Amino acid sequence: MKKTFQMAKMGFALCASMLLVACGSSGESSKESSESTNSVTLMDEVKPVDITFWHAMKGPNADALEKIVADYNATVGKEKGVTVTPVFQDTGIASKVKMAASTDDIENAPDIIQTVGSDIPSLSALEEIVPAQEFFDSKNAGITTDDYYPHLLRTFTYKEKIMGVPMNVSTLLLYYNEDLLKKAGHTEAPATIAELAQYSTDLGKVDGVTGLNTEIARYQLANFIVSQSEKSFMGDNEGGRLQPMTEYTMGKDGTLKAFLTEWEKVVQSGSYKYLEDNPNEEFASGLNAMVLLSSARLGAINHLVGDKFQWKTAFLPKVNEKDTSGASVGGSALVMYNRGDNNKLAAAWDFIKYATSPEVQATWSQATGYIPVNKNTEKLDSMVEFYAKNPNYKVALEQMKASSPMAQEPFDLVNWEVNDIVKDTMGRFAQKQLSVDEAVEELSTKSNEALAEYIRVNE
Repeated sequence: MKKTFQMAKMGFALCASMLLVACGSSGESSKESSESTNSVTLMDEVKPVDITFWHAMKGPNADALEKIVADYNATVGKEKGVTVTPVFQDTGIASKVKMAASTDDIENAPDIIQTVGSDIPSLSALEEIVPAQEFFDSKNAGITTDDYYPHLLRTFTYKEKIMGVPMNVSTLLLYYNEDLLKKAGHTEAPATIAELAQYSTDLGKVDGVTGLNTEIARYQLANFIVSQSEKSFMGDNEGGRLQPMTEYTMGKDGTLKAFLTEWEKVVQSGSYKYLEDNPNEEFASGLNAMVLLSSARLGAINHLVGDKFQWKTAFLPKVNEKDTSGASVGGSALVMYNRGDNNKLAAAWDFIKYATSPEVQATWSQATGYIPVNKNTEKLDSMVEFYAKNPNYKVALEQMKASSPMAQEPFDLVNWEVNDIVKDTMGRFAQKQLSVDEAVEELSTKSNEALAEYIRVNE
């Protein structure tokens, strides 16, 4: 019997000694439906097979991912005769997956897809996609969803089904130059936007220094909206997670105005750079004392700064002191694609289990700065030692744990278009061309117009 996904109690089982496969979907393989019709059974063992893994990692993160694949192929994969081939697909993986499904291109389709959360709703409509929920529901499993942080499972949950297994996840952090803050008279990181504004003003008095550099785009705005309370969402249906979003509600529930009212203090600080030209390099050179960046930038910042100055990371400043929800999670999950070969599905799942195991996640997190998705990773001696030597890396994990699982980016269907709307509006707000009320009206109206048009075209 299927169990529904509930945040309060997550005790689903996942296959360990036995491997899961999907029985094939009903209807045409390229046909889209509101929910996958795949069902799940168990196999005693995997037969030798090659599987394809589409990903979008670049640079050092790509090197770290390919090492995971190579280590699997040389150990667990070799023992079982499974070979994983990573294929870089850059951005737009979801579009390529949908193209493969619509053309029945089974030969060139992937077995595993690394996909961002915002693509989950559209991918879930494909019959070829096998929800991870199908695997977590297995009664003969060896590990459970309790091995993953509930925040991360919810990040990739749609219509109460876990669609993908979290892999590379991060949170938005405040990076700050501790030496410059001390020169400005501050020994702790700002805890609220009002304090952030005051710090920026003070830092502006230090020669050649800009207090804060960050561009408010959709991702940043989403964090400040959902952080206000567990009931704060950018749109209806819990931000499009229970059902498709039909309206951006941030303009009428007060959360958008609350953020803009406080952010106006940052704009008025006189030491705020609202465009991100080279945020990593400018922070590392000491030009900007504070910057809001993903925790996935930790490795790059660490390398660029070196021993030039002391720097730290801190939680995302609250909109208001009494806010309770915390920062949201961003990143990607590993999603299964059914090519009609049960053995390939079993092999793909075996790799996903390996890639999200405690030991592998420790290596992955230390190399990239991504939050380890397996709760058992932080208990490993190697991870305890790493965090002791690199406390900046642990801040993202602690921020996630201190946040509500309800604090999530929206599944808003028009995220790229809304991202442009937010950047344009917030840019003019930063230049004092729009008042708080005008910015609220513009952001709300234009975002809802974009969403309404999408619904009209696709209904």
